[in-house]
Amino acid sequence: MLKTTITGKGRVGLLLCLTGLLSFATATTIRADGEPAGDGNTPTTLRADYDTRPADNATLSSGNNTAPSDEAAPNDQDPPSRVARLSYLEGSVSMQPGGSGDWAAAVKNRPVTIGDKIWVDKDGRAELQAGQISIHLGAMTALSFLNLDQNITQMRLAEGSVNFRVRELREGDTYEVDTPNAAFIVREAGAFRIDVNENGDGTLVTAIRGSGEVTSGGKSYDIRPGQLAEFNGTDNNIEYHSDRAPEADDFDQWALQRDKREENSVSARYMSRDTDGYSDLDDNGTWSEVPNQGNVWYPNSVPPGWAPYSDGYWSNVGPWGWTWIDYAPWGFAPYHYGRWGFIGGRWGWAPGPIGVYPIYGPAFVGFLGGGGFGFGVGLGVGWFPLGFGEVYRPWYRYNAGGAYIRNINIHNTFVRNVNTINGAHNTYAYAHNAAAVTTTSHNAFVGGQAVNRSASHVTEASLRSAEVTNHVTATPTRTSYTGAANAGARVSRPSTSVQNRSVIARTPPAAAASHMAVRTVGSGSNTGRSTAYASNRGAGTNPSTAAATRARSDRPSWAGSGSSANARTNTNRPPTANTSRAYEGSSSRSYSAPSAPSRSSSAPPSRTYSAPSHSAPAPSHSSGGGSSHSGGGGSSHSGGGGGSHGGHR
Repeated sequence: MLKTTITGKGRVGLLLCLTGLLSFATATTIRADGEPAGDGNTPTTLRADYDTRPADNATLSSGNNTAPSDEAAPNDQDPPSRVARLSYLEGSVSMQPGGSGDWAAAVKNRPVTIGDKIWVDKDGRAELQAGQISIHLGAMTALSFLNLDQNITQMRLAEGSVNFRVRELREGDTYEVDTPNAAFIVREAGAFRIDVNENGDGTLVTAIRGSGEVTSGGKSYDIRPGQLAEFNGTDNNIEYHSDRAPEADDFDQWALQRDKREENSVSARYMSRDTDGYSDLDDNGTWSEVPNQGNVWYPNSVPPGWAPYSDGYWSNVGPWGWTWIDYAPWGFAPYHYGRWGFIGGRWGWAPGPIGVYPIYGPAFVGFLGGGGFGFGVGLGVGWFPLGFGEVYRPWYRYNAGGAYIRNINIHNTFVRNVNTINGAHNTYAYAHNAAAVTTTSHNAFVGGQAVNRSASHVTEASLRSAEVTNHVTATPTRTSYTGAANAGARVSRPSTSVQNRSVIARTPPAAAASHMAVRTVGSGSNTGRSTAYASNRGAGTNPSTAAATRARSDRPSWAGSGSSANARTNTNRPPTANTSRAYEGSSSRSYSAPSAPSRSSSAPPSRTYSAPSHSAPAPSHSSGGGSSHSGGGGSSHSGGGGGSHGGHR
């Protein structure tokens, strides 16, 4: 726990706050034991040493040592430990939270989870980050998640193009993309592109690097590095053809540059790469080592009087409920992982232990007030950031008898005494600190309105009798799910047929995606397995795509166009798609550093690793041609780990 220095004035404040204590019988309650030194407008500077004794500022007590009955029970299911983050938006991008109800403009830093639908309209692009996978969406693309948790990322691609990179494939991890006529599973880390045509009866699977397996028409097909696989038709009437991967188009090159940026992130030295949004910390702050605390990140530019969780709004995101959405370009990782502290006169953020898997949380805060009742000057809801080592008490349902409450704490901050997580007393540094508390009205909180911290001047007096709890009684409205600024306006959305389009899947979807049309299939018969592809199949040899040469004028060439995503003569992929080229194979134990020779022994046996580019050839498995592939930087690239490629600099 954290100790704080209290002056004589602070001791007076201690007595005042004790008289203002309000406790709840059914909810975890915080007891105010002291006020910070000074005038109440400057957070107390915390020492970086931890102590098992109660600190002299705020104590959270739990009479029965269990979560409130309306928030958690032994038979409840834990929420997912991972979400996807909307990390980049260009053009018209819209979202349907939960996969039903209103569509609204998508916003950066919005968590995306199972059931949410994303639509990228013409001339648009978007990027999602989810742990070890980065997902890039091209124009006219409809994407949603059927599963998303620590060990599984299962996407539903109803139409359009995605280019995604699995940086590291760990034992037991599943990365799956399901389309109307094919289900693709990653078998070796790498970069891949999936295209689905407008009618939903054509799928392209391209292994830029890495390998995978496709199930389609009751059969399975191995996809090797540098291979393009085409699947045309529906149900069991599927035509399969294979070719060498085409040259990278603008969409692929953009995705590669985004992957390079993430791969070269300085912040990855100080925190787990499974933390969504780590790369955006690079250009927006600095890292420093704090004794006994570890690595702490400080934002570069914040206004006077700023505090964490004060520049954004609250949104209702299932299954967590009230979730903080921050406006800052870096405002994802520091608000959904780790803890904040006021050190040396400024706020700093510490990520969780680098050696453990970070578990997502909707906001690591404690609440003040709620339910529309006011405290002090009548403000509806208030909250404060949890400090280093402080215990987080969820306000949503989880398995109270399981390990969730322990793991979401120790995976996000160093808790010296883990017994305090389920114990009767937990101390908090900022519970009644006017410089740390942010407030808003009940209507603004529920309605997803922007929080204006400066408009609500909080004083020691207004906080003295504040009710402090981990529970907020507030009924969501329509704008709670979209945010007030994003609701009501007309936004682009996919056609009804695309929204309701069925896909086939190898993995059964999660319960939260039960409203989506999915046909679960087996792994396919061995008799249909194909491990090789034709070396010089020319354009137009596929009868099912011969007539599919028309292009939609509202689709850019890199995003897919005509009625078939698989026609080599349409504008869905560049004219060089049929250029002969060799591909380089890679082993199941691969590690390739950017612009460095391949080092197959650098990764553990249960993992494969993919960098955005490779510069040293692996053993060649040529299938003819051997021409160059212009990827990203414009230099030649042999897919799957070989050839020179515009890599990191």
